[in-house]
Amino acid sequence: MATDPIEAVIAAYLDHLENGGPVPSFDDLTEEDRRTAQELIDLMREGRGIDVYRSRPSLDSLLAGTEFEGWLDAPHTEGLSIDAVRPEVISALGSASSPVADGTAQNEGIRSDALTQFQTLHIRLQFRDDITTPADLARVDPRVAAGAVFGRFPETVALVLIIGDQEFSSVAIDPFDTEPFIGTPDGQTYPPRITRPVLPLHDTLRRVVDELAPDLAIDELAADHQPVELPDIIRAECASACAAIVAEGKKSRTAAKKETWSVFDERAFLVSLTHDASADDLTEADIDERIDAAVPA
Repeated sequence: MATDPIEAVIAAYLDHLENGGPVPSFDDLTEEDRRTAQELIDLMREGRGIDVYRSRPSLDSLLAGTEFEGWLDAPHTEGLSIDAVRPEVISALGSASSPVADGTAQNEGIRSDALTQFQTLHIRLQFRDDITTPADLARVDPRVAAGAVFGRFPETVALVLIIGDQEFSSVAIDPFDTEPFIGTPDGQTYPPRITRPVLPLHDTLRRVVDELAPDLAIDELAADHQPVELPDIIRAECASACAAIVAEGKKSRTAAKKETWSVFDERAFLVSLTHDASADDLTEADIDERIDAAVPA
């Protein structure tokens, strides 16, 4: 039998919960004991009905009602179709590059859904409804995804893989990406991998055409630039090179180098050779011959 007044009240309250006994009174408790007993009873009320063997709650239920609600939902996907991606393609490449169905590839069982052309560049689009995240898209084996396309259609400069998220995340693969590569600096051979970043479709297409067909037109601002005086540059650089050799010769401790380098002055020869080479007037054999002829002198 409980002798402590708090224990007596708690025991009476447990009897009330389990057997339907009367609610215990706090009249015989001091103010401090009454607060302690009330705290213990409140804890029992909060824990009443909890099944300790019940499976843990799901993350969805724990996040419900918080700012993170819905974070675990499957990503929202857009329908992957030519009509869906056409605005992005035209925005990036222009109306003349509107994509069309790649019927030739599909008839041969090759995975290519659409074809678009920018100037002379043939770019194929592959819809990947089996991939939902950009991270998974970056891990695709380029040889598996694009090998058959480049093998059958060698005029294709790039195959763009597209997933159906809100930005139409995409990545471009070129024919070289489907081949093993030699790593640096270890010199080891590695299997093919995605080399370009995953970007929204508009950015991927712009990056591809900027890389393969850069705009080299001279704008009005460039036309105002002062012309480059190549002969002056050649003379200045050759004089600087001769001066560097003379300075090294004066510091040299090798007798032969100190004798020849400290008085080196072949600016006229170097200027003539560099000028003719820059004008494509000399072959590699011609350059070697002129250098060999100048050595004895």
